[in-house]
Amino acid sequence: MGKLWIGETNGCWITLWDTPSFKGHSQRLYGPVDLPYLRMGEEEWNPLVQSVIVGPNAYVQCYEDLNFFDSVCWLLPNQHVEDFNDLACNDEIDSLRIFDRPPFAHEPGYAAYMLWAANQLTRTREVP
Repeated sequence: MGKLWIGETNGCWITLWDTPSFKGHSQRLYGPVDLPYLRMGEEEWNPLVQSVIVGPNAYVQCYEDLNFFDSVCWLLPNQHVEDFNDLACNDEIDSLRIFDRPPFAHEPGYAAYMLWAANQLTRTREVP
């Protein structure tokens, strides 16, 4: 008889909440994975993701599936977003890619990653 093994996590995950401040319903998604048109099978979920925590080894590419190049924004390892509305992302984000590494220069969304990472680094350094 065959067996189905469940692998251990390597820190490549994102936890989503349907209300701000990490409250309400939550769901952890493990990567690496490509999730175009993200769907949740939970009836009681609010249709908007309002807050997120990114795992220690996850790089999350957020985008609008039908408008990829003008909508890409990134969430970086260990990033906590209490209110997704505070991010400078396109309002129509509907898809995620969860990587266990930063993107390579030849991959789609790399330029947006470099801008996003530089912006995050600048914000970190501005804090006294």
